[in-house]
Amino acid sequence: MALQYSPKIVQDSLVMCLDASQNKSYPTDLPVKNGLVMWMDAADDTTFSYSSGTTVSQWRDKSGFNYHMVPVSAGPTRNAFLNSRKVLAFTTTQQIRNTTLSLINSANTVFVICRYTHASLGRERILSSDESANNWLLGNYGNGINRYYANGWVNLSYDTVDTAWRIYMGDWSGPSTDLANFYSNGTAGNTNNPNASQGPASLCINRYYGETSNCEVSEIIVFDRVLSATERKQVHTYLGQKWGISNTDRSIVDLSNNNNNGLFGNATVANMPDYDFYNKGALTFNGSSDEVNFGDVIKFTSTQNFTLEVWVNYLPNATSYVPLLSKEDSPGFGYALKVDETYGYQPYLVITGTTSAYRYANVNINDGVWHHIVGVAKASSTTIDMYVDGVLINGVASLLSWAGTATTNALRLGKNYGSAFFKGKLSNSKIYNKALSATEIAQNYEAQKSKFANTIVQQGLVLNLDAGNIYSYGGAGTTFYDVSPTALSWTINNATYNSSDPKYFSYNGSNSWLESSTSAVYDSQTITMECWCYPNTLSQEGFLFEKGSVNTQYSMFFESITNPNFVFRTMGTVSNQSLTFNPNTYLTVSAWNHIVCTYNGSSKIMYVNGIQVQSVAASGALPTGQTDQYIGRHSSGYFFNGRIGESRVYNIALSAAQVLQNYNATKGRFGL
Repeated sequence: MALQYSPKIVQDSLVMCLDASQNKSYPTDLPVKNGLVMWMDAADDTTFSYSSGTTVSQWRDKSGFNYHMVPVSAGPTRNAFLNSRKVLAFTTTQQIRNTTLSLINSANTVFVICRYTHASLGRERILSSDESANNWLLGNYGNGINRYYANGWVNLSYDTVDTAWRIYMGDWSGPSTDLANFYSNGTAGNTNNPNASQGPASLCINRYYGETSNCEVSEIIVFDRVLSATERKQVHTYLGQKWGISNTDRSIVDLSNNNNNGLFGNATVANMPDYDFYNKGALTFNGSSDEVNFGDVIKFTSTQNFTLEVWVNYLPNATSYVPLLSKEDSPGFGYALKVDETYGYQPYLVITGTTSAYRYANVNINDGVWHHIVGVAKASSTTIDMYVDGVLINGVASLLSWAGTATTNALRLGKNYGSAFFKGKLSNSKIYNKALSATEIAQNYEAQKSKFANTIVQQGLVLNLDAGNIYSYGGAGTTFYDVSPTALSWTINNATYNSSDPKYFSYNGSNSWLESSTSAVYDSQTITMECWCYPNTLSQEGFLFEKGSVNTQYSMFFESITNPNFVFRTMGTVSNQSLTFNPNTYLTVSAWNHIVCTYNGSSKIMYVNGIQVQSVAASGALPTGQTDQYIGRHSSGYFFNGRIGESRVYNIALSAAQVLQNYNATKGRFGL
């Protein structure tokens, strides 16, 4: 398939291409549209009309077929939330339906995201036909939640009654073959059961012969065909990421058309890398358990040339040999692109067989920075070439000799055959069954480097609240999600969300703020606080960030109405406790300003819009263990009056170059 890069990447002999920034590879929007006949999305404000308040009078279909849903009698309310997105809430007297869509005689696939809010024993329905006997899709029957995909098609055996959110998926091959499958959170139930009855002649939420339920529903997607396994995984990945529901069917799809798709965590939720929306589409690996498993694919013999290529943002992990892309046994035959921490973070390609063949790139890659790493194995000339950022960099090498049998171990991202794990981010990985030339490698580097050139610093990042990141805040509810590796949720108190670009929260100067629980990740002897803010006035007493109770750890804030100052305060034994600048000199009222404060153990520095504006020598220890964190106030008052778009904290002191990097990476969304 033609890949969307300019200039285009080399496609000759491409056998695997993974790109977390491409929707078809890692979906962040509905990736499958062929055969789509209904798409009900409770998070989309534009698809709703209301009779009064939050009571829904119409829920509009996004598929283009206009299979809209309307209340039967009383409509549901749109006043509940999941993963900071709005969902529909139903009581036993509220139903909504479409009477036009019919699945009665055609193959179909249906995805439903829902939960019981008051599950009980007995007969309760969530998704069904409209009072048509023997044709319902999902419900509770008997002594537990007996999850059906159509009566008689497929059932999942009795479960403990619960109120958990789940992604349900069912398909039916139609009356001619009469086969069906059922999945709950990506895990298959009974499959291919015979004696399936026909599909429903209409779709209704919470209505089946009077058997109703208390439930919530967030999304319904209907196709008029059975999806392939790859398509099913794509939709499961999109839904799980969007709604924050762990599911075992999440994957990254190979764009080379060779179907070398990777299963997140090897279908184990705890081992799945996270998706990083902010950094141009990347997978974040924790260095201890995360992996993507492709199974026993892409084997090379001792007579084959091949090329391995990755875009990597590497973080130290105290492991000697860190795997990036690995397919190897020990002992046995295999190949791996790695980073060696014992030699100063040098990338290298290793090939194992009767002997080990390897070559190190004689250059140390910088942690927390994106690099393009390529290893080229040339069996014909018994050489290995290593490239970093498009440049040939060869160092230590062994003779190339890997005669042996190809390994049957799995190809993996982020893990080797044993217990070595990668820590950091991987965005794009490719494998070729030929040796790329220097010109081709330079072509691939130039085709992709622009999307990695302007990202925020990752090293030491412990807080990243971004109102413009849909995975930090989806637009509803009182939870603001930290999209740093810390992943600590914050509670929104009276701050008002603005959904127009640039997205932000407004603080009223009297009773609005954010707060999170105590976390040791903010306890550090080197720190950086960073904020994009829009002060409504420079003469105010308002906090942008406070760690711990007031004047116990560190903070940055506006001080004084009569004699305005902006203050960077550090407590404990740190000298020069309060470093200040005049906001009237360096900040602009009713406009966006980028403010950064750093302490590195020997100095305190303040920056505005990427430029240093104040500094002082400072040393001493910061306190640790203080309770809670605040944005928009301190623990006892000093409410900020204005807007905040992004807030970040690092457990390192960013350099001047790194501060400028963050400013340049984010200023565009604030019109600078």
